[in-house]
Amino acid sequence: MTISELFLGLTIFGLSGTMLLLILTGITLWYYRNSPAYSFRWHWRTFRLKQICAIGCLFFLAMAASYGVLQEAWLFIYLIAAIKCGTWWFRMVISQRA
Repeated sequence: MTISELFLGLTIFGLSGTMLLLILTGITLWYYRNSPAYSFRWHWRTFRLKQICAIGCLFFLAMAASYGVLQEAWLFIYLIAAIKCGTWWFRMVISQRA
């Protein structure tokens, strides 16, 4: 397998994974759209969004590591996305504990 084939596979996998995460987030927000604040459904929505965000953070970290091995510039884009997902997840967890 050449580097260009691996790069093409990673690009397809990265774009499809990112789109899947965005679609799952949209479906979750749509499904729980009319839930009142601090109700049972609101807590489930928050729980599901935290799960999707944690999976997204791990996915973006894995993609950043893969592009880091190939020494491609996409490393920084996926690393920034992982940091943004991780900080959103961390802020969500901290705000619920307070």
